[in-house]
Amino acid sequence: MKNVLKDGSTSLKSMIKLFNLIDNANCINSDLQTPYTIGKRTIEVINTCEQLESAMNKIQLTPFVGFDSEQKPTFKKGQENNGVCLIQLATKEKCYLIQIKQIKNLKPLIDFLEDEKVLKIGTGLKGDNVALYKQFNLRVKSMIDLEDIFKELSSKNQLGAKKASSIILNKKLQKSKNMSKSNWENEKLTTGQIKYASEDATVVYDVMIELLRQYPFVINLMPEFFQEQYSEK
Repeated sequence: MKNVLKDGSTSLKSMIKLFNLIDNANCINSDLQTPYTIGKRTIEVINTCEQLESAMNKIQLTPFVGFDSEQKPTFKKGQENNGVCLIQLATKEKCYLIQIKQIKNLKPLIDFLEDEKVLKIGTGLKGDNVALYKQFNLRVKSMIDLEDIFKELSSKNQLGAKKASSIILNKKLQKSKNMSKSNWENEKLTTGQIKYASEDATVVYDVMIELLRQYPFVINLMPEFFQEQYSEK
């Protein structure tokens, strides 16, 4: 709490409001909220080396990127994990859906994920990190899990992307279980898959932007690397 209060201009009202929202997240009827969308962003599905290199060269890194990944599900007990096949990166204006199993040279993406100067925001990232390390011996640098930030603010409720969208954006994130269990290794993603995957990445970006806008004291809970990098953007 000392870290949260170290800025003398912090509004106590905004703190109390956020704590109350988090503690009562389960009481919000998201069915009454407007559905969440990616807004005016454009979506780029990437499945070639040339597309990947171009995307990594032009991706906008201010102030950070939303991150998520998808794996083809397993349905039999003891079946080996299929590994990550899709990585989603969201900026203010775009969402990149990278079909990594269709791309021979992933070096531009790996360099991007290992770049300490690039801030990556996600939610429930433990599984993503384990899978990427097992698959590529890759440790994603400068990554922040929104669930950890919310835990700092309240131990009462665990907030994933859906609840975070509801309390911070006042929008309902529509998470289809059927879509989450679909075949993410499809050579051509379906319209439903594209919508689901894009929203998973953009929502964490939008939640972080709104969190810092409405409750600026939250930045004091972030790791030092985030505070330093964000202040330079």
